[in-house]
Amino acid sequence: MNVFLKKEIASNYDLYYQTEIGKKVSQIEENLFNDLLIDVPKTEMLELGCGTGQWTEYFINQGFKLTGIDVSEEMLKIAQTKNLNADILKADSSHIPFDDNSFSAISSITMLEFVEDQDRVLQEIHRVLKPNGWIILGFLNANSELGKNKENDEVFGKASFLNPEKINQKLHAFNKLKMKYGVYFSPTFEILDGNSEIKVEPTFIAVIAQKKI
Repeated sequence: MNVFLKKEIASNYDLYYQTEIGKKVSQIEENLFNDLLIDVPKTEMLELGCGTGQWTEYFINQGFKLTGIDVSEEMLKIAQTKNLNADILKADSSHIPFDDNSFSAISSITMLEFVEDQDRVLQEIHRVLKPNGWIILGFLNANSELGKNKENDEVFGKASFLNPEKINQKLHAFNKLKMKYGVYFSPTFEILDGNSEIKVEPTFIAVIAQKKI
């Protein structure tokens, strides 16, 4: 079962980003994409797993025209309270309800970890994305402290994290792939970003790539 279908987890998702550590994590992740998105045209974007609209708002502020989908009614209820300038609907990313070559950009931030069939979702992304269109993806790193200690966590326990090598393999149908890394957690889950002697793997991997013609 998708954990984000649960009301209490949907509610806690947004509450996390209101905490001090949540705000720091959000800023680090957004800064990674600020750099990656410089050369990506700000056109129509489909966001998969838009959830409560946390990233929807960010992409709108970057200049994209947003359509967001998610399977969780509880997450979407929260998104709808934010009056976002976006079209939001309930839909499954394994069966995206749009025609081939519909969007110039497709984003999905830390969603693939929670789907039943990652390859199926990536095939759907490739189908719906226009030739030369861009994917903007965020991943949780299997090699990170979070990845190595996720088994007993209610949210992450059954998620399928990927490491950079696996991400490269999964995205074989795309080119011009770029990655940026951030959110370095210590073994006691303190944020180490900015520390000149970081010796742990990053938790968050920001990725952009382009669909081959």
